[in-house]
Amino acid sequence: MGIEANFKMSEINSYLQGKVKMLDELMIRNLNFLGMECVNLAKSLDTYTDRTGNLRNSIGYIIVKHGNVISSKFEAGQRGPEFDSKEVPGERVGENFAKEIAKNFQVGYALIVVAGMEYASYIEDVKHLDVIAPAKSLADVRIKQVAQSIVNSMRKAQ
Repeated sequence: MGIEANFKMSEINSYLQGKVKMLDELMIRNLNFLGMECVNLAKSLDTYTDRTGNLRNSIGYIIVKHGNVISSKFEAGQRGPEFDSKEVPGERVGENFAKEIAKNFQVGYALIVVAGMEYASYIEDVKHLDVIAPAKSLADVRIKQVAQSIVNSMRKAQ
């Protein structure tokens, strides 16, 4: 007399693959939402004069999964009066900068929110004007809530 399984290993594998897919979808959806929140906050700040529009347009985010960019949000907004069409537009500078940072994230998920113009840190650090710092603070708080929300959703789905 022995113990016989009432299940097949393929059923267990299928169940687990479904859970992994659900977790993946929750991660991506929640990171996209958080990225949008951060970008909207940063772009809504009226602490500096954006003469070309490049600084504000360089604010955006990407989501990285195991080293691959799976989502990107950089949009051209209003151009300033001093915008030079011969320059690389801010949204392209920001996205390229975020993709460079993404190379450092080969395992797991990452939300990368940037102000891509090289002078963004100067405006924050030297001029003491907010560009992206409030968005970072928001992300620091909200990521814990996002993680708990994902855990709760996975528990409910059992």
